[in-house]
Amino acid sequence: MIFGAPDATSYVLGCTSHAAQGPSALRDKTRQIAEDPSRWDFDQEGPVIPEGLRAVDLGDLPTNPTKPLENRSLITSTTASVLRAGAVPLLLGGDDSVPIPFFSGFDGFGPITILQVDAHLDWRDERGGLKHTLSSTMRRASEMPWVERIIQVGQRGVGGSRGNDLADARAWGVSLFSAASVRTHGVQPIIDQVAPGSRCIITLDCDGLDPSVIPAVLVPQPGGLGYLDVVELLHGVAQRARIIGFDLVELVPELDVRGLGVLAASRIVCVILGCIANQLQREKTASETRS
Repeated sequence: MIFGAPDATSYVLGCTSHAAQGPSALRDKTRQIAEDPSRWDFDQEGPVIPEGLRAVDLGDLPTNPTKPLENRSLITSTTASVLRAGAVPLLLGGDDSVPIPFFSGFDGFGPITILQVDAHLDWRDERGGLKHTLSSTMRRASEMPWVERIIQVGQRGVGGSRGNDLADARAWGVSLFSAASVRTHGVQPIIDQVAPGSRCIITLDCDGLDPSVIPAVLVPQPGGLGYLDVVELLHGVAQRARIIGFDLVELVPELDVRGLGVLAASRIVCVILGCIANQLQREKTASETRS
């Protein structure tokens, strides 16, 4: 099930997210891509939308930039409701504070591996006295008992982190794969870190990709992942683990160039939908074979 969350916790109370238009832009472009779901998709070696896939769009949650506590509660409860219904939640943000309450919704559905694609470390404990903003996404995830493994991919350049934040991430046991390491070794070492049969959430910050691929971000950094790096990573994880949740955040359509960033982000949404659908089809076939 797909749902959007334009806002969660902003740095300045009452200021709407810079990425608040991300969900609507993703929907518009994804609908264009999937107008004829029978068309062959070379990124999936199959139809654009695999046969038997039923994606339900719940629309955007009524978030309010003046009410961060209510935003977080609503995102968490919606995620938990989708999981209880036996579906896979796919969240469209919004900025990178949105995944924190999204991860909270998986309480009771662990143990969980989180794989994050992001240019930044996101391990600040607080910023300006706030502990649930986009600077603290993975620090807050590390505090959730149902999260047993964290893999972070794509770090590069200068962000808001300090040396002690990096030390804390390493001490917790995070597996870090910088953008430079992906350039040198590809994505297979990352896939190998995902335990076979594990339950995995993939959280993708659009600035994890190179700005030549997704220019529509607030803080572009040169040297990011390529589109096909992400496609290969998604397929590799889907073959190794059960993807039980996905979010895409930090898409800023107003900063796009010729619609290229929205297009790339929408293609990623289509690919993850295909990965999840194929997983469900394999599980159904295996169940029918056993019975």
